[in-house]
Amino acid sequence: MKKILLSLAVIALGFSAQSQVIVAGIAPANIVGNYDFTWADPAGGDWSTPDFLIPGTFVKDTLVLVEDGTPGTNPQGNPISQEGCSPLTNGTDVNGKIAVIYRNTCEFGTKALNAQNAGAVGVIILNRDPEVIEMGGGADGASVTIPVVMLNSNDGLTLTTEMLNGPVCMFLGNKTGIYDDDAGITKGAALISKNTGVPSQLAFDAASFNFDIGARVYNYGQNDQSNMTLNASIEGPSGNVYDETVTLTPVPSGDSVDTDPSAALNFPQFSLASYPDGIYTLTYTLLLDGVADEYDSDNVITAAFAVQDSVYAFASLDSTGLPTQNNGFRPSTNTSTFSECIVFDNPNGGLLQVDGLYFHALGSNVDLSGEEIALYVYEWQDVFTDLNDAALAFNALNPVGNGYYYYPSDLQGETVYGALNSPVALTDNQRYLFCAQTVNLEVYLGFDNSIGYDWNYGYYAQPLGPIENDGSYFATGFGADIISSVAAKVSNNTVGIETIGTINGSAYPNPANDKVNISLQTTEAGNLVVSDLAGKTVLNSTVSFANGATSVNIDTLEPGVYIFNITLESGITSTFNVVKK
Repeated sequence: MKKILLSLAVIALGFSAQSQVIVAGIAPANIVGNYDFTWADPAGGDWSTPDFLIPGTFVKDTLVLVEDGTPGTNPQGNPISQEGCSPLTNGTDVNGKIAVIYRNTCEFGTKALNAQNAGAVGVIILNRDPEVIEMGGGADGASVTIPVVMLNSNDGLTLTTEMLNGPVCMFLGNKTGIYDDDAGITKGAALISKNTGVPSQLAFDAASFNFDIGARVYNYGQNDQSNMTLNASIEGPSGNVYDETVTLTPVPSGDSVDTDPSAALNFPQFSLASYPDGIYTLTYTLLLDGVADEYDSDNVITAAFAVQDSVYAFASLDSTGLPTQNNGFRPSTNTSTFSECIVFDNPNGGLLQVDGLYFHALGSNVDLSGEEIALYVYEWQDVFTDLNDAALAFNALNPVGNGYYYYPSDLQGETVYGALNSPVALTDNQRYLFCAQTVNLEVYLGFDNSIGYDWNYGYYAQPLGPIENDGSYFATGFGADIISSVAAKVSNNTVGIETIGTINGSAYPNPANDKVNISLQTTEAGNLVVSDLAGKTVLNSTVSFANGATSVNIDTLEPGVYIFNITLESGITSTFNVVKK
């Protein structure tokens, strides 16, 4: 069955991709600009809030923290009285203003209704985490008729700190038609690199790595615009490597114009004869002709990618080159297995092997310590051209690699790495899925909604981040604006190439209870040293192999992850991990 988009509710996050809907700082100058947000959308059915998708639907006013008189401090160090869970005691201050409320104990709808009853014209809820999440209206949402948005904890701290110095003014809503001269661009409507983590083994000349350039320009203002210019520039490790400008045709008020390679106006493709390792940053810059843009916070967008030899990824990368996440997701109807995957397909794929996967997990009222995440590599052998091909299916997934990761502590939302039991050699022109899977219904997997692959999906029409839900796969997962934060740790392909002094070994079952079987292609005897993750030796014994196999009793070991190191009589060694249940 062809399944493109996961048509299920997303538990953790709803992100507004409509470029004209903004939450923006107006004054003072140091808080001016756009903020990441979610909003209480009446289309969800549990709010009666205004519909920001309607042009001219907005509020702009001064911020005021709520007070309801409740004593105490919440776990984030903020006054419980500013969570707004009871009728407000500072209604005189809140009346006619935008109420600011901390998230923590009660339903979002209850907070908003208390602010509305005190006369607030809008509500900003500050999350307790550095991301934004979907806000269910709960029991009181249907009674809320004022706008409600959420900001992340970092932006919340910026605003509340500035509020101590004087008035802070914000804009919430749809800015279409508010200004005379106002145009903009958005990440959701711009072509970017095909992935963020680009293995240098696959980017050695112009043919091995390249991508097209282009973006959609919107005219949000009341005036028609002529001769606007859009510049695309890429800065690499050694300086500027691409700089092109297109002068746009006239764009009437409320209209837009495209500059992708299929349009009349277009940019040259980006490609280089060679790609030095490092960070490359693509920047699109829009300029109006002869007039100032009255709202220029959406006139520049950037997207970065890194050329290096060890990470293949689609999510944003941190300063160390590892993938990041900004929220946890799972399908609302999930009852058993949930996997997030990324797709690999490259004509030079045979140069690489996959050693393991990076991923993230977040618990819903659960400690991640000891939590199991299964890791899989599949050859995706269904034959199809692109997302529009009726032959697209997940009927021929051939497992070629696996591993397990057990959380050593409660690493909520942190980037972790799980090694495969054995490296997997990739093949030229073979499509693969790299997947992380959980069976715990309280565990959410990490995703990134800050990239904006919408146009890449539409232009290249290739799957990037499929999702598995209870055995069914969905080619574009939760949508083009929400990408999996799974990444592959890759290296030069050495599988099957004899390496002096080492030999590949494996263990099964893994995880194991009291006994584990070891597979090693040898007839030699050897010495086995087992150590824990702290480096302490917990077992030391001799082993012999019959038909390439032996068994080891591990019933005295505590549950956890152990490193098995075997040294054969010839001096050849083999090292692998075993998990004791």
